[in-house]
Amino acid sequence: MAIQVDPKNVIGRDKLIQQIWKKLQKHSVRFTAERRVGKTTVMTKMAAEPMPGFEVLFLELEGIDSPDRFVELLINRVKPLLSKTEKAKGWWRDFREATDGTELAGIFKLPGVSKMGWQATLTKALEGVCEHQQDKTILLLMDELPYMLQKIASIGKDGEQKTLALTLLDTLRSIRQQHKNVRMVYAGSVGLHHVVTDLKQGTLASEPLNDMPLIEIRALSEPDAITLAERLLRDESVDVPEEDHQAILKRLVHLTDCVPFYIEAVCSKLGESEGSINISHINETVKQQLTSDHDPWEMEHFRERLGTYYAGKIDDTSATKIRNEDIARAILDHLAVVDEPQSIDQVWTVAKSNFKITDRNHIVEMLRSLALDHYLVSDTEKRYRFLFPLIQGWWKMAQGLA
Repeated sequence: MAIQVDPKNVIGRDKLIQQIWKKLQKHSVRFTAERRVGKTTVMTKMAAEPMPGFEVLFLELEGIDSPDRFVELLINRVKPLLSKTEKAKGWWRDFREATDGTELAGIFKLPGVSKMGWQATLTKALEGVCEHQQDKTILLLMDELPYMLQKIASIGKDGEQKTLALTLLDTLRSIRQQHKNVRMVYAGSVGLHHVVTDLKQGTLASEPLNDMPLIEIRALSEPDAITLAERLLRDESVDVPEEDHQAILKRLVHLTDCVPFYIEAVCSKLGESEGSINISHINETVKQQLTSDHDPWEMEHFRERLGTYYAGKIDDTSATKIRNEDIARAILDHLAVVDEPQSIDQVWTVAKSNFKITDRNHIVEMLRSLALDHYLVSDTEKRYRFLFPLIQGWWKMAQGLA
């Protein structure tokens, strides 16, 4: 996980977090956003500054590869809540005995072969917390949940592990339905909708997310981005001429799409400069980061994940198999070089010129998927463009389209 900003120093997220707390009064929620935009920062600020009436537990799931380890992590997070009364302490002792769990230096460990099974253990653990914290709402912030599900599903070659990962999601949904004082937030840098579709394997009937509204985490507003950039340049002791101050700040946040990660990266790089900076320093710094073969901003992720997100093939008119990832790449190539948003028919025309295909609806669905995956965004006339000009510029250069 990337280094996180101290919650006290987070800029421009207060209104969004207020909206999230309001939604959590009635629902669990899912965060949707492109990577680097700040999902984890929002969660860490919520954990550090909880709304009255909530007990907030943050779970970093990137390293978890089995339901047993997930349950073990969760139990260790909720355990401190079960030591506030003698009644709760008694429940904890009974629970530990029932699971045959052990504690070493305050860390709870499940046995290699669980007496209760992970589902029953998970359900009972949260049942106990909800029972002994009836005056509180238990909020579980689950970061990198999709990545954990992928790791669970990848162990073994058959579909059994995918079913296991889906069962974990279904169990969490069941717990949300049973207990009125538990809420969950799902977030991650992998598209959860893709993961769930893969876990269902085209046959399993499961809707583990239909009770969780989406909340989009967007880039900062321009004023907030400028405030952040100004503070970071000052922290890096960058010499910014007073006469060019505002122009430099506006250029910096414009080229970084007001995304905190990229703003911080540019300011850090500018901190290595000698003497005062100007707008050309901003332009050159961003270009160097985008074109470096070392890929410091990990932009290759946007190309590499196409094979995972757009798996499968379709037949063209000559029964040749066409990979969906190749179609997606061709669409992105086209949108990277045009100046105006493109209609569905314009994209369909491009697709037909690249592939011998006749199914226009396949392109319609692919455009929708590319928007859900934050590559694209559509306007009210259903014309598509890149969501982030920064990504568009990188794609154009990386694909040799410039």
